[in-house]
Amino acid sequence: MTSGAHDAGGGFGRSAGANAARGIAVIIAAVMLGSFLMARGIGDSDSESATDSSTTSTTTTDGTDSGGSSTTDAPITTVPTDPDTTLGPQRPPAEVLTLSVNGTDPTQPGVAGDMRDFLAANGYATADPKNADTKGPSVILFIETYESDARAIAVLLGVDPDVVVQPFDAATSPIADTQGAAVIVMVGNDGVITV
Repeated sequence: MTSGAHDAGGGFGRSAGANAARGIAVIIAAVMLGSFLMARGIGDSDSESATDSSTTSTTTTDGTDSGGSSTTDAPITTVPTDPDTTLGPQRPPAEVLTLSVNGTDPTQPGVAGDMRDFLAANGYATADPKNADTKGPSVILFIETYESDARAIAVLLGVDPDVVVQPFDAATSPIADTQGAAVIVMVGNDGVITV
């Protein structure tokens, strides 16, 4: 029997081995490229959906925004919005009338005024500060549809919204004259809310 064309120059075994090695290299490269593209695609879609549904730009008290760049003249602006639409829309601060109430006992002069000044410096509409009719712990009260705004103020003050934010109830309000405020911030003796 005579040798075939494949045997010349090393035989069929060597030719098949070289092709198999090239095929394996191509498959490995394809798997690596596919994995990279899938990971990148999944990462991009996650970050886009998170950005679209749950955040707005934030600025911290140290003058840097969440992107790390320095800002000027910007106190603290909006906080991340909650994607839970049952809280109501978060309004621009200038559209949220706030009332600062001094609930300290004995009354510490200037507490409500300091809170009003802080809120005004952060863009909130403010009513005249008052002393509470009924003293008590720190609380942030909101009227219907202003829960997200009250929560934003709590975060602005560095307080856990779940601890201090409550719906307004005229029967238990610390002050009778709310001056039409949508959000009432009462500073109590407990030190939870401070300015």
